Amino acid sequence: MSARWPLVCFAALGVFWGAWAALLPDIKSQVAAADAEFGLALLAAGAGALPAMLLTGRLWRRFGWWLLPASALGFSLACLGPSFASAPWQLALALAGIGAASGALDVAMNAAVSDVEAARRARLMYGAHALFSLAVLLASVTTGVARELGAQPGHVLAVVAAILAVCALGAVTAAQSSAVHGAPLAGATSPIALAASGWKIVGVLAILCATGLLIEDAVQNWSALHLERELGTGPAVGGAAPGVFAGAMFVGRTLGQRLGDRLTERALVSGGASGASIGLIVVAAAPTPAVAIGGLALAGAGIALVAPALYARAGRLAEPRNRGAAIATLTFFGYMGFVVGPALMGGLAAVGGLRVAIAALAALAVALAVAAGVAFRGSPQTNALAAGEQLLRTGRG
Repeated sequence: MSARWPLVCFAALGVFWGAWAALLPDIKSQVAAADAEFGLALLAAGAGALPAMLLTGRLWRRFGWWLLPASALGFSLACLGPSFASAPWQLALALAGIGAASGALDVAMNAAVSDVEAARRARLMYGAHALFSLAVLLASVTTGVARELGAQPGHVLAVVAAILAVCALGAVTAAQSSAVHGAPLAGATSPIALAASGWKIVGVLAILCATGLLIEDAVQNWSALHLERELGTGPAVGGAAPGVFAGAMFVGRTLGQRLGDRLTERALVSGGASGASIGLIVVAAAPTPAVAIGGLALAGAGIALVAPALYARAGRLAEPRNRGAAIATLTFFGYMGFVVGPALMGGLAAVGGLRVAIAALAALAVALAVAAGVAFRGSPQTNALAAGEQLLRTGRG
C-alpha cells in the first residue's frame, strides 16, 4: 500500500487553494461584485463542502480508496467553474461545486493516509499536511508572478485542473493497489473497535480540531491587516505576514513529522498550542513589525502541530470501515472553525481592536492546550493505544 498518490493529492489541494487566494482580486473584478456580494459568494464553498464531507465519510465504508481518484477528478472539473462566472450568483454556484469536491477530496486523502499509517505502523500525517502548506505557499507566489505577467484566472485554473486530473489518474493505480494489498473497504476489524465511547472521543477530537483550525484561519486572514493598521507597515511588509505564517506552518509540520516517533500526540498538540499562544501574545503586544513577524512565525510553527496529530489519532481509533467517517467528523468540524473564525475576529476587532482580538486567540490557544492534555489523558482507549505505540517504538513487550 503506497502513500505516494494520497500525498500528491495533499499537494494538489494546496496548489488550488494557494492559487485561488492569489486570484481573488481578479475574480472579484471579473464578476463585478461589491464587497458584501463577494463575501456571500465565498461562503458558498463552505456550504458545498460540509455535506460532501459527511457523505464521503459514509461512502468510504463501501468504496474506500476509489473515492480518491473520483473526488480528485470531480475537483479537476469543478475548479474550472469560476473561469466562466460573470456575476456573483454564478460565482457562488461554481464555488459550491468547488467546496463539495474539495471537501470530498479532503476526507478521502486524509482517510487514505490514515490507512497507510495503520498498515505501516508509521506516522505520515504531519508530512502530508506539510506538503499542503508548502504547496499553498508556492502556488500563491507563483500565481502572483503569473498575474504580473498577464495571466488571467482562466489560464491559472486550467493549469490547476490539469494538475488535479493527473492526480486523479495516478490515484486510480493507488486504489487498484490498495484493493490488492489489503486496504480495508468494509467489514474489516482492528485491535480497537470504535464503539459508542470511541465516537465520543472522536467528537472531542473534532472540537479540538475546530478550535485549532479557527485559530489558524483567523491568523492567516488577519495578520496582514494587523501589521498595516496597528503597526503602520506598508503593503509589502503587511502582505509578507501571511507568507511568514504559512512558511512557519510548513516548518512546524516538517518538524512534527520528525518528532512524531518520539513524542505522543498529547505532547504534540498541547505543546504546539502552547507555543502558538506565546507567539500570539507576542503578536498582540508587539511594538514593532519585526517583533510581530517573529511572533507570527512562532504561532504558525506551533498551531501547525495540532490538526495533523488529531487526524492521526482519530484514524487510529477507528476500525478500518469507519475510518472515513471518523476523518469526516474532524474535517466537518474543522471547516466549521473556518466559518466561525472570520466572524469571531471581526466582532472582537470591532469591539476592542485587532490587538484584543489576537490576544483572545492566544487565550483560546491556551484553552486548547489544556483541553488536549486532559482529553488525551482521560480516555482508556487512548491510553491503551498510546501504550501499544510505545511498545512498537521501543521493541519491548
